[in-house]
Amino acid sequence: MELQELKDQITKNLEDGNLHNIKSLLSAYHPSEIAEILDYIDPEIHSNVLSSLDNETASEVLLELDDQHRHDLLEALDNEKIAHIVEEMDSDDAADVIADLAEADVAPVLSKLDPEEVEEVKSLLQYPEDTAGGIMQTELAEVTEDSTVRDAINWIRLIADELDDLQDIYVIDTAEKLLGTVSPKKLLLSNPGVKLKNIMTEPEVSVTPLIDQEEVAKIFEKYDIFALPVIDESGKLIGRITADDVIDVITEEASEDMYHLAGVQDQMHPIYTPTLTRIKLRTPWLLLTLVGELFIALIIVNVFQPTLQKVAILAAFMPAIMATGGNVGIQTTTIVIRSMGMGTITFSQIYKLVISEVKVGLSIGIICGLVAAIAGAIISKNETQFVKLAFAVFIAMVSATLATSFVGAASPLLLQKFKFDPAAASGPLLTMFNDIFGSLVYLFIAMLIF
Repeated sequence: MELQELKDQITKNLEDGNLHNIKSLLSAYHPSEIAEILDYIDPEIHSNVLSSLDNETASEVLLELDDQHRHDLLEALDNEKIAHIVEEMDSDDAADVIADLAEADVAPVLSKLDPEEVEEVKSLLQYPEDTAGGIMQTELAEVTEDSTVRDAINWIRLIADELDDLQDIYVIDTAEKLLGTVSPKKLLLSNPGVKLKNIMTEPEVSVTPLIDQEEVAKIFEKYDIFALPVIDESGKLIGRITADDVIDVITEEASEDMYHLAGVQDQMHPIYTPTLTRIKLRTPWLLLTLVGELFIALIIVNVFQPTLQKVAILAAFMPAIMATGGNVGIQTTTIVIRSMGMGTITFSQIYKLVISEVKVGLSIGIICGLVAAIAGAIISKNETQFVKLAFAVFIAMVSATLATSFVGAASPLLLQKFKFDPAAASGPLLTMFNDIFGSLVYLFIAMLIF
């Protein structure tokens, strides 16, 4: 069915009060597809559409939405519906939704939940959202070391409805301290009378709840695992992190770095983030860059105006020089920040990194400089000093790419060393540096040779 036709049918059924028909219309779609459909229809009716769905589907759709979109929908839903939706979620997702509620709505929603689920949610809410504790879930299969394989299988059957997946069975002692793990395959293939302590494997790795979620993602990549146990300081097993949570973390961190590289300090949705909020988030770094550009203009007017008046065609090549230098610098910065995020480069390697990137920048500068110089000579062939112009363009291009390669490689590591966010500061600062350096070096060279 075409989106427009689906939108019209949903709108008509809402006007007629036929919520059941909407549920039937959307039953053929996956929750992620329903989330996309919501983006297409009028925001005013989103809560009505979500209310028409069964609680399990509604919970899955809600988790597929952008943070701002989800926040707006939660404000529009009544507490009864929110409670029913939360009941269908894993503990980590339930905690995220509760944390996103208005403060006045938290207690009413919690009061409608099962007391055991309330305790689970409250235990997760104590951890910052960007830590292992903030993304872990309390649903897991744990069995004591003296239990037999038969006991473990029977227990798993009893709790199967609480587990969306079964990656590992965790073996604990009487104090609930993590001792080891048993894979489902090994459990099924072992003698029913064997005790778990005799077939368990010591866990490859575990984390404490306050470890940053980026470190968690690196652990998953390093050890190639599907689930990670979370323990407290005493070694007690308190939860697990699954691969789907880590995929969300990787997506979130990548998006965050993209926004920061653009000089935006928070994630924004182009529709659901309020206009005023978007203006506030995007303005600061743009103003900083504007100040830098105005500084360039001031210097050009007061220092290089005679040179430009004498050889006006010089101004035509400034955008090409600044753009090339800026692109080289951004490429370098992006590569370095990504490597830092993956843990494949550290501050101790800054010398090797800078030398390597400067070599690349110099080579690119020579190639682009030659092309620009030849183009400059052809364009200005009627000028008496076209050779000097071509030479100035070449030297300026090489200087710009060389300098931005150096800054692009070194600045992220230096910023991280001094506890600044490399992604947040590198992009705008590099842009400003490139424009100042590229234009002033170019005009300075031109001033010397003309």
